[in-house]
Amino acid sequence: MFPGQGAQRIGMGEELFAAFPELIARADEILGYSLRELCLQGPMERLSLTSFTQPALFVVNALAWLRHVEQAGLPDYLLGHSVSEYVALFGAGVVDFDTGLRLVQKRGELMARAQGGAMAAVLGLDEAQVRAVLQGQGLEGVYAANINTPRQIVISGERAAVERAEALFTAAGASYFKVLPVSGAFHTPFMADARTEFEAFLGGIEFAAPQIPVISNVTARPHQPARIRERMAEQITAPVRWAESIRYLLALGLEPSNFEEIGARGVAVVKPMVKRTQLEAGPLDPEVLAAEAAAVDASAVEAPAAEVPAATTAAADMAAAEPTAPEEPTARQAARDATGVASRAGFSAEELGSDAFREQFGLRYAYVAGAMYRGIASVELVRRLAGAGLLSFFGAAGLRAPAVEEAILAIKAGVPDDAPWGVNFIAQHNAPQREAELTDLLLRHGVRNIEASAFMEVSPALVHYRAQGLRREGARVIADHRIIAKVSRPDVAAEFLAPAPERIVSRLRESGAIGAEQAQWLSEVPMADALTVESDSGGHTDQGMPFALIPAMLRLRDHWQRRYPRFGPIHVGAGGGIGSPEAAAAVLMLGADYLVTGSINQCTVEAGTSEAVKDLLAEMNVQDTDYAPSPEMFELGSTVQVLKKGLFFPARANKLVALYRQHGSVDEIEPRLRQQIQERYLKRSFEEVFEEIRANYPEADIERAERLPKHRMALLFRRYFSYSTQWALRGELAHKVDFQVHCGPALGSANQWLAGSGMEAWRDRHADALALRLLEETAELLGSRYARMSLGVAG
Repeated sequence: MFPGQGAQRIGMGEELFAAFPELIARADEILGYSLRELCLQGPMERLSLTSFTQPALFVVNALAWLRHVEQAGLPDYLLGHSVSEYVALFGAGVVDFDTGLRLVQKRGELMARAQGGAMAAVLGLDEAQVRAVLQGQGLEGVYAANINTPRQIVISGERAAVERAEALFTAAGASYFKVLPVSGAFHTPFMADARTEFEAFLGGIEFAAPQIPVISNVTARPHQPARIRERMAEQITAPVRWAESIRYLLALGLEPSNFEEIGARGVAVVKPMVKRTQLEAGPLDPEVLAAEAAAVDASAVEAPAAEVPAATTAAADMAAAEPTAPEEPTARQAARDATGVASRAGFSAEELGSDAFREQFGLRYAYVAGAMYRGIASVELVRRLAGAGLLSFFGAAGLRAPAVEEAILAIKAGVPDDAPWGVNFIAQHNAPQREAELTDLLLRHGVRNIEASAFMEVSPALVHYRAQGLRREGARVIADHRIIAKVSRPDVAAEFLAPAPERIVSRLRESGAIGAEQAQWLSEVPMADALTVESDSGGHTDQGMPFALIPAMLRLRDHWQRRYPRFGPIHVGAGGGIGSPEAAAAVLMLGADYLVTGSINQCTVEAGTSEAVKDLLAEMNVQDTDYAPSPEMFELGSTVQVLKKGLFFPARANKLVALYRQHGSVDEIEPRLRQQIQERYLKRSFEEVFEEIRANYPEADIERAERLPKHRMALLFRRYFSYSTQWALRGELAHKVDFQVHCGPALGSANQWLAGSGMEAWRDRHADALALRLLEETAELLGSRYARMSLGVAG
């Protein structure tokens, strides 16, 4: 299977271009621009334009097919979603590479001309229910365009009508409705002009007979060689019958595990639709296929396609291709009856979590990738997840303002204006001026989402950020500056569920930072839009248990929610320990509105740490973490969770803190141990380290260190934590045993889950593909568990 439009990503094809230089050169010559540069550098706005998306997907998917054939041989069937049906025809030998690309280039140009149309995804209703809404609610000029799964359908038509349809579909029971970022009413009669012009273009093309059966989007049956030209013109205006194509193949005896998606590495778009289709409807009834074949046998002459009902047209193409006979229906009917239970309790990835959370943050999925400090949650990671409809936060903690500003500008340049993303806002208990500096930066560049972490109480900088995004709309106060607060204690959660403290509001009002109107609005809204309940996570952690924390936080949220009847819902999400579908399913069952992952994203291509660290992380198990003193607050007893497998850092860090507590100065430490710290830990003398401190720390800190030997010792020991982080981020193998790698056991769980999946190696893990895989398998697991419980089956 080859994914179609929507699968495009910056970076797609990177692993393929060098392997097929001649084909890339031919593609560039045909297209008139560098395909490699477009795919790897974007910008995303250009890559997402239909006239560029379609050729790019054809080339990347075609190269992925050639690589697949080299490694795994030929399959029994091919099918491609919409534009990628041309990749399937290329794979089957119907067209060569150059011809296929020229066809797709022309198709993309014609479809890109379409204006005034729109498409929207509708989840939770089947095709008959969707058509009933369209016909019964006066939605003339809107059609079912892509039937991706039996209950995931894309409608298409005139823009105003599509937008008006949302309320009607929601009232009819749809669980999700989202207008998609396209300008044309694709796969509808509105594309008739494009079809007519494309038919003329097809007239000069020779199509060979398929060497492998290719399933047609139009008929959901194998192409009849004599009618390929006709069908490919018809495809522009006809709906994509993807779900029926899958059901047809299931009826021939294939299992979901027999289906393989071929395209950009790490992207899973159409593969998850197979299991969803099986759960939601199962295979086609073999009796239907038999009746189609009989209908063809009874008809001596096939009527023209435009005059024949879809079922008869499908039957003609199926019979002409002579498919394998289906299995005996009795056993399959029993299996279908069993999956019928699952279909009633089925879920899709888009349905997990809270619809309101997705809508408020502009997401396709209720999924957040939390920030990892010092840019480990990198620009590339944020841009990639934003492109997939997932929220993530740039890891600004530990970085100076110029580096954060550079990252913000890079993110904004690489994503559409309405793409979901944000910046981490970490508490600076000892340096409030840095919080104020970051707030000014966020306001200056219009950053609308922040993840507030490590706060024990709300700070003036947070209140200032919140106030500058407030506005009144009728009786409601709207917060355009959204705050997701990471909390692990109910008392801290209450700080964010309450309005801004009056003492801080008064101070900001007196200083002129906010006006009287903003001060009033602050009293009518909570400080946060969402709370991420942080359990046993990587980095700073209170080692909480989600099964105790989440119910308590939900009750607290419900109590405070009643104070803001006009504000809208306050969401509660779950973070920490989520590294498998089972863990994700568990917290969703507890009532989480959204999922937050952290450690698992550190072991992806996009993570901003070294390859050496990623190699270590890819080999870890759930027992391979430990607790070490916090770099910033070790004097207060604060700890972080870190990787311990193969590393000395946890033991050495704990040793330094023990020495700090036992001695008043470094001079009191036994000489042999003092020498060991300088030679093995710091790799330099205390005098050299203090000179570095003198050059980088405020004068007040230096004066205090010279006056207080214990403070001098704290600064010296803290440099070890700084070095260990730098060595890890840079991948300096000479210091490998001292790497400080913040990580929770969730990554060990993820490594076990991904074993044998094709994503074992971190180089095969892209942050968006990992997220989508986790969501899809969580949805599948929940559907399966519900089905088994409904049948009275354990497990």
